[in-house]
Amino acid sequence: MTEVTRGPGADETVVARIAALPVSALDELRCTATWHTVQEIIADRGRLVRAGRDLAVALEGPIGLSSGPLRPRLVGLRRALYGTRRPPPALLALPLEPALAIRLKEWLADHDRLGRLTADLPGVLERERRAAHEALRRWVAADAFVHGLLQASPALSAALRRWLASPPGTAPPPKVALRLTKYLARVVAKTSPHATFTMTGLGRWDARAEAEAARWTGPWEWRGAVEPDVRLLRLLLTDLAGSDDDLAGLFEVRINPSLAGDGHRLWFLSRTEDRYHSVVPTEGLRRLLEVLGDGSRHRVADIRDRLGIAPRELERLAVPGLLEIHPPVADQSLRPSADLAAALAPHPVARSLADLGRALDDYPGAADRVAVQERVRAALTELAGENRLPDKNLFHENAVFDSPVPLLGEETWRPAIEDLHTVRRFLGGFQRSAATGLLAGKLFAERFGPGAVVPLGRFHRSLAAWTAGAPPGTPAAELHALLYRATEETSAVPELRALQEARDRASAALRERRPDPDGTVRIDPALLDRWRSGRPARSLACFVQQVSAHPARLVLNGVAVGHGAMRSRVHRLLGSGPGNRTAGGDEEVSAEFSGSFGTNVNLRSPAAAYEIDYPGVVPGRPPAERMALGDLAVRHDPGTGRLLLLDAADRRVLPLHTGMMAALFLPRTARLLLQLFGDLPSTTVPTWAVFSPPPERTPDGVIRAARVEVGRVVVSRAAWYAPLEAVPRRGRGQSEASHLLLLAQWFAEHAIPARCFVSSLDPGSWCEDPWRTSRLAKPTYLDLANPALVALLDRRLRDSGPCVVFHEQLPDFTMATDLGGHGRHVTEFVVELTGPREV
Repeated sequence: MTEVTRGPGADETVVARIAALPVSALDELRCTATWHTVQEIIADRGRLVRAGRDLAVALEGPIGLSSGPLRPRLVGLRRALYGTRRPPPALLALPLEPALAIRLKEWLADHDRLGRLTADLPGVLERERRAAHEALRRWVAADAFVHGLLQASPALSAALRRWLASPPGTAPPPKVALRLTKYLARVVAKTSPHATFTMTGLGRWDARAEAEAARWTGPWEWRGAVEPDVRLLRLLLTDLAGSDDDLAGLFEVRINPSLAGDGHRLWFLSRTEDRYHSVVPTEGLRRLLEVLGDGSRHRVADIRDRLGIAPRELERLAVPGLLEIHPPVADQSLRPSADLAAALAPHPVARSLADLGRALDDYPGAADRVAVQERVRAALTELAGENRLPDKNLFHENAVFDSPVPLLGEETWRPAIEDLHTVRRFLGGFQRSAATGLLAGKLFAERFGPGAVVPLGRFHRSLAAWTAGAPPGTPAAELHALLYRATEETSAVPELRALQEARDRASAALRERRPDPDGTVRIDPALLDRWRSGRPARSLACFVQQVSAHPARLVLNGVAVGHGAMRSRVHRLLGSGPGNRTAGGDEEVSAEFSGSFGTNVNLRSPAAAYEIDYPGVVPGRPPAERMALGDLAVRHDPGTGRLLLLDAADRRVLPLHTGMMAALFLPRTARLLLQLFGDLPSTTVPTWAVFSPPPERTPDGVIRAARVEVGRVVVSRAAWYAPLEAVPRRGRGQSEASHLLLLAQWFAEHAIPARCFVSSLDPGSWCEDPWRTSRLAKPTYLDLANPALVALLDRRLRDSGPCVVFHEQLPDFTMATDLGGHGRHVTEFVVELTGPREV
């Protein structure tokens, strides 16, 4: 078996994400009698239509034999039956042969029964809605939901508190009920790591031969892990320091870590990373660099004293951007509020920061979280001065669990893991980094020569000069497009065109596969391996759910960079202490970007042997474990034609982004290093779309895309694509029951499952605009037996793309994890795969 990544010491390699509330919460909101009635009506309507048309055909003989006034009346009867309309009494009195008369009588009885069912439907719906409100009230009062909503939507949280304070039986305001149902569906049906809506923990592989596919040991216990919003905290303190020299003196100053000498000039990356600045060092600047040049963080006031300068003169000694002045706390500080309070004492802001830290410590266990939230706001208001604080997200809470510990049976999972490795290798041909590395190496060799070594800064500046405004069809222009555009075009570069053609052949081979009789496309993993091209990611995080347990069959939700990225975030939230970092090698070392880059999702435990000392980032590791951006170099490898990143000791460096922010949103230089030298599984489309591409244009009608399986792994769920205008919408004045009937009939006609996930896309601009694509593609859970979810679908279609997508629910709720007395919860595992380094 190809290696399944194991964590240091304790095998903490499997991340488990558990939906906070059990699937029974949504089951109890289903209007089962209403849905049964709807299905009865649809079935009866179908039978009635068929029987009516059979009767109409049977009347053709009597019509042909009739004459006089009887003939048009029989024609009218036939027309009514064919249109499934109840004939008027005058037509029902027509003389018919006994067999036809009996059939007509039965048809009329069925028609009347259908009419009664249809007329009763609104009443059935209304009665069940009242019962559903009671179930909704019970579930949204759960701690995990209440705590999560307080962070996600303070306004809705306040509305929820008002409803829960009302007498039992009180119906919520309609809009409140809809929004609560929307959040509840999100909490139950998906593992969306927001606030306490999802519980996250670490598990282990179980090497025993008889081990179960997944075994959960220990009682169910979860807790909140609270963090201040690091971006907000830095902004408030920096703004205060702009007008407070005493506070500014307590900040820390250091040299921009991109600074590097090249000839007689010093070069460094601008704050916005749009260009490099250069300066010829003056005597005063040389003295400043000597004082700051050891890579350490220095207090501003201490440097002023050593240089004998006034408070506002420090930055005047250097070109703006050459020095970096930050609040005195590392980006990855475990307790930023407390660390800042200690570093800034005795300045008055230290008291506010200490108050903030105590409030955040009290928050998870507080009986009155709203009151503690106000303490947080009060502390931040003192720091904000005249600035207005945001309405929400002053701090963040994530839910974690230490127990139960999931144990995954290694032998039971082994065949599926092998198939995942096949998928990992195949996806290598769809990674943009395969093309960017090839083109960059070609340009480098042409300009600097095969085997040359140049400082990273010089290469970076040269690359910008080569690619900016390069003529179309040249390697430089194509590299620029790959680096900064969402889509790529057919290449004029032979080597790159060969990669594209190999990928196109693989895609064509996938499209040619026909479904089995059950509607599933099954691909032999050995065949997929023969179609692969390009270099696969060396470490890949696979987000999977179990479809069956014995043997383990999985559905792949998506992939991301491995190298302990997901594990490191959970490790930090759990407060597990040291031991998460990978070891460094003699020839190649891994180095991560340790910046928070303005978002808490990038806070984590160290995952790599080193960190890249990056502009704008306050490092937390000692200098021996840091690599300044300005000390890195680039070497061309004549054997492979690709580029290598080197540190000051001439070791190969593998740059990594181990935060949870999508690499697309990282600063430009970090993205460049990852694309050219890193291990970035950045396919041009979502993983499922590699195996089952969406239509190239909005279809005229509903089309179905088959489920695709590679061995024991579902890589693409079955999907139905429909033009927006084809989905039945609720018209003005139309009753809710009537719209539900119309929608359910449409779903049945196209065999779309009543429980599914809904998203949308714009085929004309598919993946050209990543932000819009991501927004439209966000799936929401739909159950036609839940009227609130039906109403939410109708609202969502207002902002939909032109093509609406319905994906099957796989796995269904029967595969949810049984947490004993806590019910069955939707669960996702994050499994890391590692493979050999491929050139």
